[in-house]
Amino acid sequence: MKLNDLKKAAASAQEELQLAERAAADLQRKAKADKTRSELTRLEHKRARKSAKLSKKLALKAEEQVREQSRILEKAQKGLAKALKKVGKGKGKQRGKPARRPAVARPFAPPKPVPKKQPTIAPKTQGPAAGARFPAPVTGNAFPSPVNPTV
Repeated sequence: MKLNDLKKAAASAQEELQLAERAAADLQRKAKADKTRSELTRLEHKRARKSAKLSKKLALKAEEQVREQSRILEKAQKGLAKALKKVGKGKGKQRGKPARRPAVARPFAPPKPVPKKQPTIAPKTQGPAAGARFPAPVTGNAFPSPVNPTV
C-alpha cells in the first residue's frame, strides 16, 4: 500500500504544481497588465505636465502682450491729450462763436417745377471756336435721376 500512497501523493503534488503554475501565470498576466496601465498613466501624466507647461508659457506671453498693449495705449492717450491741449489753445480766440450744427437728414422733396421758356432767337454771330463745347441746357428736373435706383 505504500506504493499506492506514494502514487496518490505524487498525483496530488502534480495537481498542486499545476494549480501553482496557473496561479503564477495569472499573476504574471496581472503584473503585465498593471505594468502597462502604470506606463499609460505615466505617459498621461507626462502629457499633462507638458500641457500645463505650455499653457503657463502662453499665459505669460499673453500677459506680456497685454502689458505692451497697455503701454502703447498710454502713449497714444498722452499724445491725444497733448494734441487736444494744442487744439484747445488755438481755439481760445474763437470760444465766443457757437459750434455749427450738422445738417439734419430730411426726406427728399422734389424741386418745384420750372416753367419752360421758349428760347429767343439770338442774332447770328461768329460761331464758337473749333473744339469748344458748351454744357447742355438744363430743363425740367435740376437733379439727374440715379442710375441704380436702390434707395
